[in-house]
Amino acid sequence: MSIQKKQAVIIGAGPAGLTAGIELLKIEHVDVTVLERDNVIGGLARTNEYKGYRYDIGPHHFITDSDAVMAWWLDMMADDFHPHKRYTRIHYKNHFFNYPLEPLNVIMGLSFFECIRSVLSYVRARIFPIKKPKTFQDWITNRFGSRLFDMFFKTYTEKVWGIACDKISADWAAQRIKGFSLSQAMFYAFFGRWFKKNAPRTIQDTFYYPSLGAGSFWERAAKRLTKMGGTIQLNHGVQKLEHDGARIVAVIASDAKGGQERFEADEFFSTMPLQALIHALDPLPSEEIIVAAKALQYRGLITVNLVINKDTVIPDHWLYVHEKSVRMGRIGNMNNFSLKMVADQNHTALSLEYFAFVNEPFWKLSDAELIKIGAQELEQLKLVKASDVIDGMVVKTSEAYPVYDQNYHQHVAAVLGYLKQFSNLYLMGRNGMHRYNNMDVAMLSAMHAVNELKKTLGEIKKQPVRMKQRRKGVQPSA
Repeated sequence: MSIQKKQAVIIGAGPAGLTAGIELLKIEHVDVTVLERDNVIGGLARTNEYKGYRYDIGPHHFITDSDAVMAWWLDMMADDFHPHKRYTRIHYKNHFFNYPLEPLNVIMGLSFFECIRSVLSYVRARIFPIKKPKTFQDWITNRFGSRLFDMFFKTYTEKVWGIACDKISADWAAQRIKGFSLSQAMFYAFFGRWFKKNAPRTIQDTFYYPSLGAGSFWERAAKRLTKMGGTIQLNHGVQKLEHDGARIVAVIASDAKGGQERFEADEFFSTMPLQALIHALDPLPSEEIIVAAKALQYRGLITVNLVINKDTVIPDHWLYVHEKSVRMGRIGNMNNFSLKMVADQNHTALSLEYFAFVNEPFWKLSDAELIKIGAQELEQLKLVKASDVIDGMVVKTSEAYPVYDQNYHQHVAAVLGYLKQFSNLYLMGRNGMHRYNNMDVAMLSAMHAVNELKKTLGEIKKQPVRMKQRRKGVQPSA
């Protein structure tokens, strides 16, 4: 007697989607189809190639606190997974500050007087904290003091989110900067060499990286998924999710030819933004849920990827730009991740990050205009001359960051509460959960979702993957 296979549809071929697909295919009698709206796989972790130069969408690095994720990475990429000693700095008022902060470096950059003011501000905040902090500004000021908040948090954070720090939820800070304080930063700055194993995540100075970019990892994962019998359908954007009120029945997706395809399945795994998911449901939910979904915001990311006619620009893997005079938020130096990222080793591949909402004028600028702005701002920062920029291309990602405004929590709670009624719908990934997390946590969310299905199938009795946010240390918000 043959056993009928279960059909699983996964929406999105990013880290969470591909991880879920491979984990599902390890279950006997499960078929997997992955639907990806783009023409490439990898999601936000993909690597774009331009004339032999390779650029991540923002510099990705492989670092995790999870043994399960590390084992997964090594199994996938052991022959091309290289350790790097991270070098990262902050550019502020024409000075470079090592990140994580180092006392002597800070004193030399800010002046002794400014350092004293910062310490006094920190002491004051610890003695007289803001009661019941509600905003990002409240939370950070309580932890670091108002002076350090102004210098090392405010400008960059507002560039990323496009919202004043006193309008961003304290949940954001609590998630990204757990258990970290100025005293802890100072301790690891002086004594970190002897305590690296216990250091918070962003104090750790070693990460792994494939020689052809973060996206090459996910290209390999996609090949494994198909080799295991799964299917990946590119250029398939989900238009509708048909349901009967208790279960998702089928997905309707557009195809590359402008038509539509219907995919029936037993189980559905989604990484699509919650707002888009709600609007795709057929029939639609109540007006209350639609309004809650519409209130969820997303910040877009523009990467201006440049070819610089110099073999060396900065020693950093990535550089945080806290200068108020430029719009640029961060610079990724692809050469320092791997020289295989450049077609000509006499050149440098720089990826400049800009943040915008899709309805604002900056988002609508042409590629040529954005490349010109990038070149001018590099010169303004005295990193390279604008004339050193010899080529470039632009990538726009409309839903790069789920926004944590002060009311996001109640809107997310309403949407997730409604979606719980669908017993065969599993949410995962950054946008699928409206939770800004790193690549490894997106993978853990996929493993968690697959294990939930395994429990219903009787494959496992309890959940072995813990979905806690192990984010210690100051984690800049991009």
